[in-house]
Amino acid sequence: MGRQALGSSGRGHVTVASVVVAVLSLALFVYSLRTAGLREILDGVLRIGPGGFAVILLLSGARLALRTLAWGLCVDPPARLRFRDGFPAMLIGEALGNLTPFANVLAEPAKSALVRRKVPLVASFSALVVENIIYAVTVGLVIVLGAVAFLGQFPVGQALRLATIGSVVAVCLFVLLAYGMLQADVKPVTHALEWLHGRNFARHAIGRQLARVRDFEARINSFTTRSRDRLLPVISLDLLFQVAGVAETYVTVALIGGLGSASILSALILESTGRVITAVFRFVPMRLGVDEAGSGLVTAALRLGTAMGVTVGLVRKARLLVWTGIGVVLLLHRGLSVKRALDEAQAAAAEGRESGRGA
Repeated sequence: MGRQALGSSGRGHVTVASVVVAVLSLALFVYSLRTAGLREILDGVLRIGPGGFAVILLLSGARLALRTLAWGLCVDPPARLRFRDGFPAMLIGEALGNLTPFANVLAEPAKSALVRRKVPLVASFSALVVENIIYAVTVGLVIVLGAVAFLGQFPVGQALRLATIGSVVAVCLFVLLAYGMLQADVKPVTHALEWLHGRNFARHAIGRQLARVRDFEARINSFTTRSRDRLLPVISLDLLFQVAGVAETYVTVALIGGLGSASILSALILESTGRVITAVFRFVPMRLGVDEAGSGLVTAALRLGTAMGVTVGLVRKARLLVWTGIGVVLLLHRGLSVKRALDEAQAAAAEGRESGRGA
């Protein structure tokens, strides 16, 4: 009874938080549109046209394909994740992550749950963790390069300069930690459980799972030594994902404002801003409002005008909606609802964390 009440209360808090996030995001979205000017934004959208938007869609689709290939390379033999199985799971997982404020934490486990008939859950889930660590390192690289370019090329206020430098330091520390997780014997979950177990906290329950969690984290730690021949291709694929992101932003700016307004440098800075926004505001569905406002501030600093950044944010939103829609269609085609898919993802996350055997 107490557990049910707790679960009900938790769902209530999530619902209230979701409503608050949605209202604030919508308000910021409307404010961004009004500040930038609806007429200028509409003109930019019309200049892109159906053909230009198709090119943007293809580039964003290629990025998803690259991450699918990287995920497949991280799966340990004899298990094998085929692209035709992994790509639909990637689209569905990304769609679930975009739809609701707190579904992002289940987006990755959902991908594993969707391919568990083809690949053992532990193999696919640990492969996702490894790929996400490598991906995060490449994201950090883009953020650092964008921040350095921004500080080096454009005059900014002291507060913004300090915030940018702080972000660079934080990203560098994270990259070092991620590298350590792949190279060294770093097992944060195992160490935490061992600490609790040594202090007789839920000793019996933790004792039953400790070996499995230790084995699971060991799989992640040993990837670089176990799979040296696959490490460089995975890094290359995730780096190509970032390069394609810069290319997509470059094409979008060029279509909106003409080739004269586009440069690799400005595209890099805008893309790195988008990566920061995605990382910080993952709890905001579709990054509504924050993407437009953040991009608008950056393009204003780049002397491209606020409307340019807001329009870039809207175009990102449009292609995100297209791929999310495709993901939902694939989900329904499998006979699943969003709720059921999230329930299965939650179960897969729990099983993936607790199981290190059998793969």
